[in-house]
Amino acid sequence: MIEGKYAKGSHNKMHPLAYDYFKQMVLAALNDGLALYSVSAYRSYQDQDKIYQNYVQKDGEEKARKYSAKAGASEHQTGLAVDINTCFTKDHFENTKEFIWLCNNAYKYGFILRYPKDKEKVTGYIYEPWHYRYVGIPVATFIYQNKITFEEYCDIMI
Repeated sequence: MIEGKYAKGSHNKMHPLAYDYFKQMVLAALNDGLALYSVSAYRSYQDQDKIYQNYVQKDGEEKARKYSAKAGASEHQTGLAVDINTCFTKDHFENTKEFIWLCNNAYKYGFILRYPKDKEKVTGYIYEPWHYRYVGIPVATFIYQNKITFEEYCDIMI
């Protein structure tokens, strides 16, 4: 379970290794005067299904598939994904100093921005400036240095 000082919200469990690096990243940001929190991390199959079905009811399945994964296909179910925000805003995270900090530093802790801007055709999902995934420092560094997505990395390496 992600400790309260690192989390805001109810879905806050992570894989232990990802959590260790997440804490290091949060503390490094804090040392730079910035506050980062997990607002959603691990989700069970049932939780993800409920979230997805709510989006389908709200926007229809075609639209919902562009911003939410079906249960069984969500990175949140791996314990490696985390939605990050700051305690100061709920909207427009990409306009914060915290987001800029993550863009420049997340890879140092093994995290990548999972669904970058203008990469929707590659990832299959809309831009989500808050969604980060732990992939390990070497992989995150490669992705960061080459300005590619996780899918593009897999295409190169597999």
